[in-house]
Amino acid sequence: MTERRTVLIRYDEIGLKGRNRKFFEKCLLKNIKRVVSGIDDIHYRSPRGRIFLDIPSSFAAECSAQLKTVPGIASFSIGVSMNPDFDAIAALGIQWIEPKLESADSLKFCVKTRRSKKSFPKTSPEVNFEVGSRIMSELSQKGLKVNITEAEYVLEIEIGSSETVVFDNREPGLAGLPVGSSGNVLCLLSGGIDSPVAAFMMACRGCRVHFVFFDNQPFLGRGGYDKVLSLAKKINRFQSRGTLYVVPFEELQGAIRDHCNEENRVVLYRRMMYRIAEEIANRQSYMGLITGESLGQVASQTLENLAAVSCVTSLSVFRPLIGMNKESIITKAKEIGTYDVSIEPQPDCCSIFMPKNPVTRSKIPFLERDEGKFPWEELRDNALTRMEIIKVDDL
Repeated sequence: MTERRTVLIRYDEIGLKGRNRKFFEKCLLKNIKRVVSGIDDIHYRSPRGRIFLDIPSSFAAECSAQLKTVPGIASFSIGVSMNPDFDAIAALGIQWIEPKLESADSLKFCVKTRRSKKSFPKTSPEVNFEVGSRIMSELSQKGLKVNITEAEYVLEIEIGSSETVVFDNREPGLAGLPVGSSGNVLCLLSGGIDSPVAAFMMACRGCRVHFVFFDNQPFLGRGGYDKVLSLAKKINRFQSRGTLYVVPFEELQGAIRDHCNEENRVVLYRRMMYRIAEEIANRQSYMGLITGESLGQVASQTLENLAAVSCVTSLSVFRPLIGMNKESIITKAKEIGTYDVSIEPQPDCCSIFMPKNPVTRSKIPFLERDEGKFPWEELRDNALTRMEIIKVDDL
């Protein structure tokens, strides 16, 4: 018979929900089933406040890696489901602890119990004592010591209404809300560091994130296109079912270069990007736009320029990085695995035809006057007609 393990999955924010709690729990369970779908022999249970997976022990490492990509999970542990028998629990604890004592002179340990089944005849401290004393009677001569505040090894016991799970590990999850619980949004994805992080942060707020990339291959080559494909794929592993829209942008950029004031170019690029993104979002019923803008990071991200860009769309614009500094954004990019791709030397389309002195406090009437000098509506519609649509799951 195949040896089994029990995965105990915890969530925190979902537990604060009221009447909608079941919706969020079902959404999280659906996402968990998606990431562990590679194996058939899994059983699921979801008592109040927890989700349990019963898996083959050979699948434990792979399951752990996959659960770390699921927003909504606060933490999880992989342990053994058993009857609440103190002798059996202590025997399992001894089996796990003894090998650690072979390579150390001493080891500080403690037992922690969570008792959701309040009818259980022993309190949590009493369970801690019963199990801990049995373990100490066997291993104290080998260097095991009890230390509740500075324990190097923690044996945890969760006593539920239908089963008891014993484990010695807690892996942190992404926390937040499960993807799909907050609706669909569209991220303006460049090849830089910031926008993939913004997309990830909104996925952790329950959004399914889709992507739009403004491509300028005639001037910049295919490098940026390939880079964004890679970034979209990396973000999509936290959610699935993302769509990437690749919009040819060279005609609009050329028109802005040829007809508009040089210092306004970058802000005008951004205004056109927002207009195109809004059109895509409206067609697909996406509920907002995401950008990687951080206040004051570059000339186009001053308060005045952000206002001048936002005013061209009626959609909500989400800027999850707005108060973060670059160092914090880079740290997050490294954590989610997008940093190494983002720093590959490939310019994005906003860097082409860059003015020597870009405007930092643009005036909307001046921008509108520039836009009156070229047929931007026609060029926008032409770009949308030529747009490429890619299912990121298929990459």
